[in-house]
Amino acid sequence: MNHGVCRALLLKSSTCLNFLLLFKIHFPTISQFAALLMLNISNAVFQLLVIPILIHYATPIKLGVYFIALSFGVLASILVNFGSSQTAVVELRRASNENEKAIISAETLAVRFYPLWMAVIITLGIATVSDKGIYYFAILPMLFAEFINPQFYLTAEYNISRYSIINIIIRALVLGTIYFFRNNDQLIFISLFSSGLGMFLLNALFFRQSFFAAHIYTLWPNFKRIIALIKTHTLIVGNGITVHLQQSLFLFALPAFASPIFLSAYGLIDKLISSCRMMVNAYSAAVMPKATGEHLQGIEQWRRLKKQQNSILALACVCLGLVLYFFPHFILSLLLLGKSNVDAAFMMEATRLLKLIAVVPLLIALNVLNVAELILDKKFKSYFGAGLIVLLVAVLFILFLYLGLPNYTLGYYPMIIEGACLVIYFLIIQSNRSNA
Repeated sequence: MNHGVCRALLLKSSTCLNFLLLFKIHFPTISQFAALLMLNISNAVFQLLVIPILIHYATPIKLGVYFIALSFGVLASILVNFGSSQTAVVELRRASNENEKAIISAETLAVRFYPLWMAVIITLGIATVSDKGIYYFAILPMLFAEFINPQFYLTAEYNISRYSIINIIIRALVLGTIYFFRNNDQLIFISLFSSGLGMFLLNALFFRQSFFAAHIYTLWPNFKRIIALIKTHTLIVGNGITVHLQQSLFLFALPAFASPIFLSAYGLIDKLISSCRMMVNAYSAAVMPKATGEHLQGIEQWRRLKKQQNSILALACVCLGLVLYFFPHFILSLLLLGKSNVDAAFMMEATRLLKLIAVVPLLIALNVLNVAELILDKKFKSYFGAGLIVLLVAVLFILFLYLGLPNYTLGYYPMIIEGACLVIYFLIIQSNRSNA
């Protein structure tokens, strides 16, 4: 199929989907809804544009190190955030005045404080003992950026337009920096460090607004309150860590079973899955303020909203899956910026993996509102338990690989994990409903 025709079809489906989402979510303004989508699209596109540069100018071994270090950085960021963004959006929507919002913002920052320093110490420890330690030093700005991440406040207040625009500008500057240093021996370090630094500068611009900086010291909770908040959020962050470990453990284990070529190809596909997840989570974040109100009105209103949104998500992800399965070369051409001088073995592995993950976006999409339901119901023990069960599935798969499971099964891992997630969360929600 002609590339121009494919782009036009994708653009047309995306435009139709945006209008459908707009009417279903009832966002206060089109601009705010578009801004939230723009933010997550730009983040996803940034990920996908960096990878072709690294593929062309870094060795497969260094590219594998990049994916592992980045995966660790995301895991450490989950620890820093400590589940605060997920709960804060809901609490802010329920707040009745500005003082309550200021208290929620101060407590959000406070609950991240001790996890931040724990993550920094762990990162410095790994960087000190690892022969690739310099790459772990490079992710430190990412941790401090997550500490002052204001997206929870801007999303809840429908005030994310300016943040989204500045994010695009900073992402473009970081991408330009990475391209400028593409022939530098420290390209991987520059990519990791500049990405984190760019996010830190962006978040710092909105610190005063989102955390009510003028009152932060008077509203800062006492130590007893912080400990209580940490206890409340432990199950949420536990789920976040277990979910990320499902991918991180696999990436860490891959070098024992796969060649550097496969590791690089899988890293590319993993980032594509991550971008799909980012878009689905953006949708969930857009729904959450509306969902909070529907949930408060009763279970029937919530189920109706959930059914509507699942239908839209399913339609979009089925279309995406068909494109991934039937046009893998077209997708790779987009991801690799149309360059043809890519290793043939890499292209073969990436094409095979693209076909295998075609159903993964649908599995992710159908589960995202299950996660939202557990958070809205404050079923944090169930939320954590689901993550542990899926992590156990991941560990068992890796164990079977060590026991002799054929290497060709490596590409089925994302499908197995996301399928397990969907089934496990569904069963837990049904159990909770029957016991209500």
